[in-house]
Amino acid sequence: MSKMIYLYPLFTTLALMLTCGCGKDDTPQPLKPVQAPSDPAPNYVVAMVNDTPLVWENMNRRAMGYLKDERETNHLIIPESRMEEAKEHFRKKALKIFVLKTLMMEDATKSNIRVSPRDRIRGLERLANYLKDRNWTTNDFFNKGPMSPAVMHKEFDDSLIIDKYRSLVISSKMTLEKNAVANMIASINATNKLKRVQLEGVRKQLLQGANFEELAKKYSACPLSSKKGGDLGEFGRGKMIKEFEDAAFSQKVGEIGPVIRSPYGYHIIKVTAHTQKKAATDSTPEIPETVRASHILIKLLPSDKREITDTLKKKLFEKESINLYRKLLGNADVKCFLYEDIKYEDIKF
Repeated sequence: MSKMIYLYPLFTTLALMLTCGCGKDDTPQPLKPVQAPSDPAPNYVVAMVNDTPLVWENMNRRAMGYLKDERETNHLIIPESRMEEAKEHFRKKALKIFVLKTLMMEDATKSNIRVSPRDRIRGLERLANYLKDRNWTTNDFFNKGPMSPAVMHKEFDDSLIIDKYRSLVISSKMTLEKNAVANMIASINATNKLKRVQLEGVRKQLLQGANFEELAKKYSACPLSSKKGGDLGEFGRGKMIKEFEDAAFSQKVGEIGPVIRSPYGYHIIKVTAHTQKKAATDSTPEIPETVRASHILIKLLPSDKREITDTLKKKLFEKESINLYRKLLGNADVKCFLYEDIKYEDIKF
């Protein structure tokens, strides 16, 4: 089972800073919008958030960073005929992030939020964890981002402020509803029982002569073997988790085993070969006992109390973050001079 890492967020837009900076730049910016030409000038004001402007050059550069990242990191394929549509999508995304961050930074400044050295260390640790999937270090983040290293450092500093701001405003006052964890555990346990019933149904089909490989491809959630009809190859003792190993080495070749449970979920095992151990002789080395087996796996939902509590808190934190943002948005003067129909409320944390 994959290990869930739960952290109150290093501000959501930090993840987006790889592709979209959202802070104020040092370049002079006009304070009043002008009529938008068909091809906006670099300093054309796209939007105003209270007294803070966003100009075309900054929005477009950030949006193209989003697009580049989606294509290079997430392998997004965009037909050339829809490229302009994609660019507009990411421009609107950059604009929404700018509005969200500007409003939270303004309120954090009013609240006199300060970041301590310890906050910075923890922030760098969380950033390093986030970057693992990209095989990036924190130095890569600051030096390879779409903005200059100085701006990337500024963005990181701002994310620490907003992170602390949200924690003070939301986390310190946030409580789960009574019995929320117990109710979730009960629901998960009920779902896991249904998963066993489902796999028992698959086993019944196998006992009636259904093809093991076909059902493994259809039902198994094992990422290593499902495409190969459930085949795990040959393995010796000590290579698999105990529950699986005990079942595999005790089954007869060709037998459809009973449904067993392991930390990964429920399994049906079929042993396709069993080589007995042979002692070493003067001329041959010892041959260890091995089996070759296939299996069908249905994964269980995790029911660990601490993990569920963290998951529920994370969902509640995200919900309250949206409520906080919408409250700030309702009290702000936000004007957009480029997209008349844009909605800022639908942003996700």
